[in-house]
Order: sequence, then structure tokens, then C-alpha cells
Amino acid sequence: MRAAATDPPARSMLKRLFDRQLLRISPADRLPSADAGEKDDAEPSSVCLDGMVRSFMEDGVGGGDKAGHGGRYCNCFHGGDNSDDEEDDEAAAASDVAETIKGLVHCATLRERNLLADVCAHLERHRAAGARRRDLLRLVASSLRAAGHDAAVCVSRWDKSPSHPAGEHAYIDVLLPAASDRGACERVLVDADFRSAFEVARPTKAYRALLQRLPPVFVGKDDRLRLLVAAAAAAARASLRKRGLHLPPWRKPEYMRAKWLSPYEREAPPADAAAGEEKDDGEGPGTGTGTAA
Repeated sequence: MRAAATDPPARSMLKRLFDRQLLRISPADRLPSADAGEKDDAEPSSVCLDGMVRSFMEDGVGGGDKAGHGGRYCNCFHGGDNSDDEEDDEAAAASDVAETIKGLVHCATLRERNLLADVCAHLERHRAAGARRRDLLRLVASSLRAAGHDAAVCVSRWDKSPSHPAGEHAYIDVLLPAASDRGACERVLVDADFRSAFEVARPTKAYRALLQRLPPVFVGKDDRLRLLVAAAAAAARASLRKRGLHLPPWRKPEYMRAKWLSPYEREAPPADAAAGEEKDDGEGPGTGTGTAA
């Protein structure tokens, strides 16, 4: 009797979540109405209710989290198939993330745009000659130095954590001179293969379209990179969950951020290049270290 006394309030709350979820299903797709004796058969399963609660909580947080989680909704009334409404929700969420990424992919300043043009030209030339991976980065950095830029290959390293493994990543940084007398030099990051870092297994159609919006070559400051990585990593997570796949540790946002925002070592230029630079500025070669902001 005690259980019966406490059951109605709990069922009432779950019923509200159930009714709210059912509104997402078009009338044509809903189950035929049951008579009074069969209402209990239409109660959602525990797995379904878990999905409803998650959906309810995510919708309450705001559109940003909804986009980041790909709009997960219960679909137990469709035998595991995706409803038209769910597809619409996923498309809307992907559109929001795509708009966010669209505002972040373009270079922020004219100097960044000019640097991007130079980097792409050097990449094309050295790739055509057969250069790959770390050697390609060193050749591009050397070409940028020959054009008057303070450029070098940087190698970031990070330790293992409970959520992701240890690793390292190589990219180029360019120290642009201060734009004004009172300003400081600007550190611009250059990644020659940025888009491929976000490729995932069995991507959804929405994620494939979003991936094409990412620049194949990134040139920009770390603040813009941080926002771009956050948006792209959230979209990758939603795509994997949509396919029922586990999010691998090397695609988690914190791992992706670590690639460009971890402590790094700045490689010294080769001895012959350093000798030429030493004649110009009177400074010898050295290996710099730094911590990304």
C-alpha cells in the first residue's frame, strides 16, 4: 500500500516527460491509441526514460548544449529507427554549429590572410617535391624565414590524464612584429593539416558537411583556435553518438586542445640557416620553449 501511495507523483513526473517527448513524434507516426486497460503497455522503458530525462535536461540548458550533444531524443517507438523530427533536430543543431564555425574559420586580420597565402604556396610547392609530415613543416618554416618571417617548428607535448593518453603534436608558429609602438609581437599558429585532425569513423551527413567548412590549413591566434576546436570537437562527439560509436580518447575536446595549447618546444633552425641569421642580427641559434596561453 505504501508503494501505491507514492507511485502516482513519480508516474506523474515521468508522464510529463513522456508527453513532452511524444510531442516530437508526428501524429501519423504515433502508436494507435490504447484503451484504458492497456495504458500501462504504452509506458516508456527505463532506457527510453533515461533518454527523455537527458533530452529534457539538455534542452533546459540552452541551444549551445543541444548543438553540442547532437539533440539526442528517444526513438523507442520507431524500433530504433530515426524519426523525421529527430533528423530535423540534428540538422538544426548541426546548422547552429556550422554557423559558429563559419564565423571562426576566416583569418582575423590582413596580416594573417597574407601569411595564410604564403603558407599555402609553400605547402603546395614542397608537397609537390615529395615532402611529408615533419620534414614538410621544417621546409615550410625555412621558406617563411627566407621571406623574412620569424617562423619555426613547434612540438607540443602533454602527459597522460584520466580522460586521454599522452601525446605530442608538431605545428609551425610565426612571431609577427607588433602592429604598433606600444603593442607586443603576435604569436600566430600554423597547422598544415588542420581539417584531418577532426575526421571520425562513419560520420553523419551533417558532420561531413560541417567538416568541409573547417580550413584544411589553419593560420591564426590561439584564442580563435580554442573556440574553433571546441565547436568542431562537440560536433564530432555528436556524430559518433548518433552512430552509436564510442568517443575515442584522441577525439575528446581536452585532447584536441592539448595539440596546440600545451607547453611546447620551438625548434632551432638548421645550422646553415642559423649561421646566416646570426650574421644579420648577431644572435646565435637556440631552442626556445614556451607555454601556450
